Amino acid sequence: MDATEVNRRDGASGLQAVIAGQFRRPHGLLGALAGWIMANRASNIARNHWTVDLMELAPGAEVLEIGCGPGSGIGAVLEKVPHSRVTGVDHSALMIARSARRHAAALKADRLDLWQGEVSSLPEGRRFDAVFSCNVLQFVEERTAFLEEVRRRLKPGGIIATTYQPRGQCASAAEGRVWISQFAEDLCTAGFQDVDVREKVFGAMPAFCALGSLEAQQKAGAAKCSG
Repeated sequence: MDATEVNRRDGASGLQAVIAGQFRRPHGLLGALAGWIMANRASNIARNHWTVDLMELAPGAEVLEIGCGPGSGIGAVLEKVPHSRVTGVDHSALMIARSARRHAAALKADRLDLWQGEVSSLPEGRRFDAVFSCNVLQFVEERTAFLEEVRRRLKPGGIIATTYQPRGQCASAAEGRVWISQFAEDLCTAGFQDVDVREKVFGAMPAFCALGSLEAQQKAGAAKCSG
């Protein structure tokens, strides 16, 4: 392989890394492109609807989406759960703005709140019937602290659902199963009950969802996984 070919491949790899990084925290023109892909890719839309269906939310549920992006998951909750109220949180100001434009009617009707930042930046005292995310939590580095914060934000009996669908040239179903299995173990360790993993194919790649619940009478630090 000559130097020109090496430089070409290195340049392509570098561009792929830059684009992949935009899905973590979209910004600028490439971030706008990443947001468009997230909002319009058929498998993304179907994956969000599947995740919302798995939670079996009751009418009037208070729901938090972590990493709401351009608002596909928010839209699935608003559409499927009558009288629900949704809070979306995202690091990206660009994605918060996209969600606000997309769901302007829900904002006006007081069915939607949008926050730029982390879950811990939400007003103290806010509690939810369900917390969910799609292709977000693989970016979380301090998972123990993160899951403790999620538990604090859930009402007794609340549900967590985390969906992961491997992406990229080297993505594989095997890698996805390893990731979701580890996350399910982390849910157990964090004190969630009735932990379960579901799998469904969207496009060429399966998505995996780990679900858990907070016991109605659970005290912080007292629960054990039901297995």
